[in-house]
Amino acid sequence: MKIKDIYEVINQYAPFDTQEKWDNSGFLIGDFSQEVTGILISLDISVNAVKKAQETGCNLIFSHHPVIFSAIKNLYSDSVVYQLAQKNISAVCCHTPLDIARGGINDLIAEKLKLFLEFAENTETIEADGLGRILTLKQEMSIKEFAEIAKKALGCEVVRYSANYQNKIKKIAVCSGSGASMLEDLSGRCDCFLTGDIKHDRWYKAEELNIALLDCGHYHTEVIMIPYIAEILRKAFPELKIVEFAEGNPVCYA
Repeated sequence: MKIKDIYEVINQYAPFDTQEKWDNSGFLIGDFSQEVTGILISLDISVNAVKKAQETGCNLIFSHHPVIFSAIKNLYSDSVVYQLAQKNISAVCCHTPLDIARGGINDLIAEKLKLFLEFAENTETIEADGLGRILTLKQEMSIKEFAEIAKKALGCEVVRYSANYQNKIKKIAVCSGSGASMLEDLSGRCDCFLTGDIKHDRWYKAEELNIALLDCGHYHTEVIMIPYIAEILRKAFPELKIVEFAEGNPVCYA
């Protein structure tokens, strides 16, 4: 089993050529023809992820977030990229292709919500880039009610939601990670937008657009990719060692 075999299977579910222009998904570190001893699946490639891969005998890490985003101008021994190369651990990263893909992260968020809420059968794709989805509730509710349900559905410690939104919500847009830049594209198309990492000014823009915001955090809207990818790879390579590494939210709350 070689890294290229793993890459090709993932490419069938989340084609790497669908990534956004600013993204850096794909095979980023290692030898494409290297034989795979095991795969560690993680949201990020952190120092702890590298340690876990080494401890469990995995020489490939599959992550959602690219371990290299922009040009590297220096490379020191304490950097994750250096440690991967030094320990002969390869990296395949699938970021926006996994957000966009049918059955990918945004559809996984929808499935989590459907365990607690009833939606109409049709699901819209946000046309601007295909990253998000729009769902229609069968029964409208308040933003506070929806925030409490989403918190439970995604396993969040806390969520943030619009303080001044008084209308009932029925059409809900979702976008994993940090999607608040898409807000203007949603004007007139939804009552509520669930995403993460919402900056201060975006809350006021949402008020202007009459959209309720719900911030469930970057981590909790994306960590759900780990068991999804693990299932894909276990079906394709039943003999291969697959390690799921949910490191935990890097943020805690007092």
